[in-house]
This record gives sequence, C-alpha cells and structure tokens, in this order.
Amino acid sequence: MDTKIKVEHKEEGIELLALVNIIKIKKRIVFISVGIAFVLALLLIILTPKEYKTQMSLLAESNSKGAASGLLGQLGGLTGGNLGSLMGLDLSGGTGSDALTPDLYPNIVKSTTFLMEILGETIIEPDSQKKITVAEYLSDYTRPSISGIPGYLLNLIKSSDEEDYNFRKDAVQPLKLSLKQESLVEALSGLIEVDVIKSGGGLTGGESKIINVSIEIQDPYLSAVLAELVVSNLKMYIINYNTGKAKQDLEFIEARYLEARERYYKTQQALADYDDSNINVILASVRTNRQRLETENSLASGLYNGLAQKLEQSKIIVQDRTPVFTVIEPAKVPLRKSKPKASLILIGMLFVGVFVGVSIILGQEFVKSYSLGR
Repeated sequence: MDTKIKVEHKEEGIELLALVNIIKIKKRIVFISVGIAFVLALLLIILTPKEYKTQMSLLAESNSKGAASGLLGQLGGLTGGNLGSLMGLDLSGGTGSDALTPDLYPNIVKSTTFLMEILGETIIEPDSQKKITVAEYLSDYTRPSISGIPGYLLNLIKSSDEEDYNFRKDAVQPLKLSLKQESLVEALSGLIEVDVIKSGGGLTGGESKIINVSIEIQDPYLSAVLAELVVSNLKMYIINYNTGKAKQDLEFIEARYLEARERYYKTQQALADYDDSNINVILASVRTNRQRLETENSLASGLYNGLAQKLEQSKIIVQDRTPVFTVIEPAKVPLRKSKPKASLILIGMLFVGVFVGVSIILGQEFVKSYSLGR
C-alpha cells in the first residue's frame, strides 16, 4: 500500500516538473502576455483622469442632554407662570431625543434634495476664474473615466435642449429630474463619502461621534472647496432640523409679545389720560371706571411680563438646541493625486499577464494531449 502511494506521488512530481519545463520552453508566450499587460496598464494609467481627495473631520456632540443639564437648566430657568403650557408650547428645552443623530448624516448627504442643493451652489473654476455651478463643473469641466465613457456618451445622445442645470424644486409639485440631472446627482453622490466613527466620552462627558467627509474629484482646489460646501450645507441642515420647532415657537411668542406690549402701552396710556381728565373729581362712576382701567392695565401688564420672560426663555432654548460642530481636520488642498494608483495597476496587470500566459500554455498542452489521446 505504501509503495503504491509513493509511486503516485512520484508520478505527480514528474508531471509537475514536466509542466514547469514546458512553461520554461514556451516562456516566450508568457513574456508576450506580460508585455501586452504592461502596455495595457500604461494605457490605463494615462487614460484614467487624475483625481484628488480632500477629507474633513468634524466632532459632533450628542444632543441627548435634558433640560436640567442644558443651558436653560444651568440658568435655573426663568420664572413665570405656566404660559407656555397653556399655549401648547414646549418651553422645557426638550430632551433632544427627536434630534437628528450623526448616524443619519450619511443618508442625508446621499439624499436627492441635499445633492441638488450642492449642485446648485456657485464655485469659481480655477483655470478660467469663471463663476459656475457645481453641476456645470461636473458636466463640462471633468473627464469621464474609462468605465464611465459608455454612460457619458449615452447621456450626450439622450440629453435634450432643456435647461438641465436648474435644480430648484417646486414646493408643491413632485420632484422631476431630466436624464442629465439624474446622472449629475448620481455622479455627485459617488464623489462624496461620509463615515461616522464613535468616540466615547465627548467634550461634555457624553457620547461624541467623529464625522469624516471625503470628496474625490479631478481638481485639487475644487476638491477642498466642495468638501467645505458639503460640510457647510450639512451643518445648516442639522441645525435647521434640530432648532426648527424651537424657532417656530420663538416666532409665535415674539408675535404675541409684541401684541401684548402694544396692548399694555395702550391701557397704560388710557389710565393716565383718564386720571388727567378727572383731577379732583369725586364721583362713584369715576372711581368705577378707573378701577376698570386699572384691572385692564394690570391684566395687560401681567401678560406682557409673562410673554417677555417666555420670549427670553425661547431664545435660550433655540441656543440650547443648536448643535455644535468642532472641526478637527479642516479642508486642505491635496498636493498628491489619489487616483490612479500607478504601482497597484502595474503590479495587478503584470500578475494578470503571467496568469494569462501560463493559462495559454496549459490550454495548448491540454489540447495537444487530448488530440494524442484520440
């Protein structure tokens, strides 16, 4: 039994050695295959447009603090009646549980409406110093990659004479994009990358998260500019979302405050005018009318003072619910290209060339042995 196994192993070793010898004899095929792969790698490197990557890092503090730990709680709140609850307003500062968490930031950045806002932003093209939109830059000032050439040509064929750079959305009508607009939205989405990294024990003792925003395009300067645009719009989106209800309450209370102030001033002036008109007059009707004016003035004063306190309280709540973003790593103009990676392409294509060359030799031997067997 052992003798049989040894014979089989010996035969396999002989066959493998013979195969290596065949490859050595026909090494010219491998060299040709490697040469072709080398030329293809050079063409791929030359034809692939250079791209530059800019990355910004932000620290977003968790908005999970309650009213007691917020700015309103630190100030001890503002005295006053239950006016806010009577009006149906949340003047407690909120717990922040409904705030937009950093885990949702990648979804926001990839949303169509957010990308449309970025595409409509104005930038300055570095070479011509011309003001253009981001959509115009992506469409007219960038070269398509080799893999994107078919889609680029297809978009040129299908594009119409309509205005494709208008990304304003009607608030009533549903969103409707042209083929070119849709391709620009998809292209911009592919250029933006957002990663969220957890960082326990933030600046305020709560859980913080680091947001890395990366932009990779063909111009180094505009790569940094676009990164700033994306981060700026994202911060504004988050702030508007987290403070939207508080700002609505603030506007409502401010309007009521102005009305109450006007009413208070009128009742105060009416009482003063009445006193001036009835000096040294001792009549029961005069006293009754004055008591009525005093009551109206007292009610107007109470409402005015209460709304004044609630107005200040609402301003504090807006400030308290405004998230703070700390820039850890600012946008810097990249000095080196991120793509194409010439060394990786060359090494990969050389391995492909060797594999194809050896496969051709093995295929020839298989066909030859099959023919002899018949």
